[in-house]
Amino acid sequence: MRLGHAIALVGAMALLLVMAMDWYSSAQGDEARRIESITDNPSGAEAGEVDRRLNEEARFVAEGEEKNAWQADRLIDRILLVVLLAAIVLAVLAAVTRAAGAKPTKGLGPTGLAALFATAGAVLVAYRIIQEPGLDDATNVKAGALLALIALAMIALGSAYALRADDKEVADAGAP
Repeated sequence: MRLGHAIALVGAMALLLVMAMDWYSSAQGDEARRIESITDNPSGAEAGEVDRRLNEEARFVAEGEEKNAWQADRLIDRILLVVLLAAIVLAVLAAVTRAAGAKPTKGLGPTGLAALFATAGAVLVAYRIIQEPGLDDATNVKAGALLALIALAMIALGSAYALRADDKEVADAGAP
């Protein structure tokens, strides 16, 4: 397995984890999280019950307002989810087959397709960061979307690096 495959594989695993993080929230959700953090340490028996109830309600409201890559429900978000999953699957497939001893082939193959899908995914994530779901004033972008861009860059650059090395190996093998 080449260094590029390893980088793409790490990026794919990171992207899978990042997709479960919060990508978007609303102003109401952010305020609910703030209230939850304030009421997190109740003191006193009777005051503690009120704080616990407020904390639970704030958590419930915040979780209802926050969305991750799996929960966003617009058409563009569904397309984005398919592209991200394709980039992950292709990067893993390329790394596993290469680690199993498969010889590189001429052309794109899974490595090149992983780079293409990761690049397309990065463009779509950047679009969703700029064009937030819902009203832009009411929606806030969270860390998950930004970390997804980093993971997608790892997949794209790692795959491109591996593809270039594979093409060089195929060319060297074909030379007399």
